[in-house]
Amino acid sequence: MNLYKDPNDIPSSIKDKLDTIVVLGGGVPETVSDPPVYTKARCKAAAQVYKSVQTRNQSLRILALSAGTAHLPQLISPDGLPVWESTASASYLMNELELPSENIYVETTSYDTISNAFFTRTNFCDINNWKKLLIVTNDFHMKRTMYIFQWIMDAENPNEKQKTNGYELYFLSVPDEGLPEVALKARYDKEEKSARNVKDVLSKKFPTLPDIFGFLNHNHSFYTAKMLVDRANSRQSKVDNPDVMMLRQSYGGISSKVESHAKYNVKTSLQAETYFFFGILFGFLLSMIGRLLLTKGHKMHIK
Repeated sequence: MNLYKDPNDIPSSIKDKLDTIVVLGGGVPETVSDPPVYTKARCKAAAQVYKSVQTRNQSLRILALSAGTAHLPQLISPDGLPVWESTASASYLMNELELPSENIYVETTSYDTISNAFFTRTNFCDINNWKKLLIVTNDFHMKRTMYIFQWIMDAENPNEKQKTNGYELYFLSVPDEGLPEVALKARYDKEEKSARNVKDVLSKKFPTLPDIFGFLNHNHSFYTAKMLVDRANSRQSKVDNPDVMMLRQSYGGISSKVESHAKYNVKTSLQAETYFFFGILFGFLLSMIGRLLLTKGHKMHIK
C-alpha cells in the first residue's frame, strides 16, 4: 500500500523520482521556530529523505502544510498576525535541519486534513504537475491521512479533459513523540472514528473535485460563510469536558501553555493566600502595639 515506517525503508527508485515531500501540520507551535515535538519528528523524517537524494534528485522540494487547527487558537506574532503551522515547520526545516529555503514551500489555507489534501492538490500539485508525492505524518494520524489523500488526489475533475490524474502517493509514518498517554489515546479514538467517516461516508458522497469543493464551502465550519459569520458573532463561551480537553492536548503548543498558566495560577493563588495571612497578622500586631502605647500614655497622663 506504499506505506513505510522508516525513511531508510523507502527504495532509492522511489526517492529518486519524487516531486515533493508533503509534511502535514501537527498543531499550534510554541514559537515560530518551535513546532510541536511530533511535528518535528515529521520534519526530521522529511529532511532525512531529502538529504539522501539531494545530489541525485535536485528538483525535489518539501511542502509544509496547514494554516492552523480548528481546535485551538493560533499563535500570534509580535505584529499581531497569525503564525501559520506551516511557517513553524518551514522555519524548523531551514534553521534547525539546514535545508535550502528555495526548495521549501508553505501552504497557508488549510485547517484540517481534508483541506490539507484539497489545497495541496488545487494550489500546488495540479498547477505545477507535482505527481509523485511522499506524505509524512505520525502513526496516530496516518490511517485517516491515507484515506483522505487517496480520496482527494484520485477524485476526478469533470471540468478537465484529462480524466486520469496520474498521482503516485507514498506514505511515511513516524513515531508518536511528545504526547501524554491520555492525550494520545483520545487522539487515536478520534482518528479511528474520523477515518471510518472518510472511508464509508465522505468519499462516497463527494466523489469528484467539484463535490469536495462544495463540501468545504457549504458543510465545513472553517470555510462556509454562514458558519464563519455565526462563529465570529457567537458570545457564548464553550466549556470543554475532560475528554475534549485531553484531545485538545494533541493539537499543539497551546496545551502546554494552558498547563503552565494553570500552574502559575495555582502558585499565584497560594502566594495571595500567604500574603493575606501575613497581612492580617501584621495588622493585628500593629493594633496591639497601638493599644499598648495608648495605655502607657494614658497612665503617664494620670500621673
